[in-house]
Amino acid sequence: MRQFILILLIVIVTTTCHGYMNEPYPPFVVTSPKHGQIVKQGDTVKIAWELSPDTKYPLYGYAASRTSRTVAGLLPPDASSTERYIRNIETHLLFTDFEYDWTVDDSIEPGTYQLGIGFYFHQASPVFHVIEKEEER
Repeated sequence: MRQFILILLIVIVTTTCHGYMNEPYPPFVVTSPKHGQIVKQGDTVKIAWELSPDTKYPLYGYAASRTSRTVAGLLPPDASSTERYIRNIETHLLFTDFEYDWTVDDSIEPGTYQLGIGFYFHQASPVFHVIEKEEER
């Protein structure tokens, strides 16, 4: 009887862990910046994300479970979900706010990027472009 209970507990824990770590789709989607959006150095950009329907564990691998804090950063346009950020833009982002205003500072090189949210795994925005700010005359 003890062996049966032990096996049953192992099966329950294994099934629960597998479900927790293996969502069938991304738990959230970065909706802004938009695909092809052009932002200038100095602009403030609204970064936004939303939960995918029926997501059970939106924070796992993306944000700290206790504080819901995570990281946002710039990625190359063809980045994988675990690729390191080229540059962090916010290291204490509150995941449950579902939006963040980012001011593109002058040190961001003009180029094509995705914006990622998450620290171990990340979800990325569509590709967008940073251009130099116009010189004032």
